Amino acid sequence: MAAVMRRPGSALTEVELAEFCQMLLVYFAVVRFIVFFNDLATTESGKVQKYKLRERGVTSRTWDREAARYQQKR
Repeated sequence: MAAVMRRPGSALTEVELAEFCQMLLVYFAVVRFIVFFNDLATTESGKVQKYKLRERGVTSRTWDREAARYQQKR
């Protein structure tokens, strides 16, 4: 899963990000789940608190590349 923060004013979509990754990475390294955040929980030193992302897990807001591919085939 990729937790992504867009730059202000960016219109980047999950599909665009996945397609970009497919151009640069081997097929098994392309993330399946993508979710955009306005901000990420960080420590006092500015590091992302990854355990909070793991606890959150996949939700209804999370984009699933496999589900999107299945929808395209229908």
